[in-house]
Amino acid sequence: MSLFSADSDCFNVYDLNGDKYIAREEMFHMLKNCLIRQPTEEDPDEGVKDLVDITFKKMDCDHDGRMSFEDFETAVKEENLLLEAFGTCLPDSTSIDMFEKRVFEEKVEQ
Repeated sequence: MSLFSADSDCFNVYDLNGDKYIAREEMFHMLKNCLIRQPTEEDPDEGVKDLVDITFKKMDCDHDGRMSFEDFETAVKEENLLLEAFGTCLPDSTSIDMFEKRVFEEKVEQ
């Protein structure tokens, strides 16, 4: 899978409403279950909001308040680890191999 295909695929998964942008609300929704929240916190979502702010500063390259595919692609090219910044969306190589084996076996059997 090429990096261009991978970053396009990831962006489309993260663009929850399909408007070609990743908004702060979409990013918050994806990240809110990634952090361990302390029961004593007054606002348990504050850490997530801070993470969204930091991520936007890093990835919103044109500083328009929303992340376009071009912003995402630029940030990912600079730092590949950002490709799956909001959660895993690409299969690992073992899963790819198992999928291909299953699909190609079914075609041979038919």
